[in-house]
Amino acid sequence: MTDLRHPEPLDPKRHDRSGFDSGAAELDEWLRRYAGQNRRRDTAATWVITDTEDTVVAYVSLAMTGIDRAAAPRPVRQHSPDPVPALLIGRLAVDRSVAGLGVGTALVAHVLATAVELNLSAACRAVVVTALDQHARTWWERLGFESFDPTDPDNPDLYLLTADIEATLRSLR
Repeated sequence: MTDLRHPEPLDPKRHDRSGFDSGAAELDEWLRRYAGQNRRRDTAATWVITDTEDTVVAYVSLAMTGIDRAAAPRPVRQHSPDPVPALLIGRLAVDRSVAGLGVGTALVAHVLATAVELNLSAACRAVVVTALDQHARTWWERLGFESFDPTDPDNPDLYLLTADIEATLRSLR
């Protein structure tokens, strides 16, 4: 297996994104074409895991968001302002060359630790994500994320309360 580096912010001048292949063309294209633009425009920060040659093997994009309190599940909206402050995982992808090695899980652990740290400086009630498909939804649920609407198995929106992150991180060790 290739040695991998710890997550770090994307540096478009240094990190090679050209051969990234997650198997999802829209995720690969976003990394190559839009990740740098989103950072420059302060709309999303992309974190990457690279090999020792600075080739990106996984990435996650993060942004702040507000959840409409009226549409939020009870655990999210209870005792919260409107909108409810949250950290959005916009995209997460792992190159096929390292799929199944826990790289995606390690990147999510980094995101969750970031949310805990963020919550110390600015309120962050939850981490939210929209699962691309049922397989992704099941994966997020294994990490402790819960459905915004448990009565709708097709609803792709999931959340993890910041207060529950420590338990999730312990389960990942």
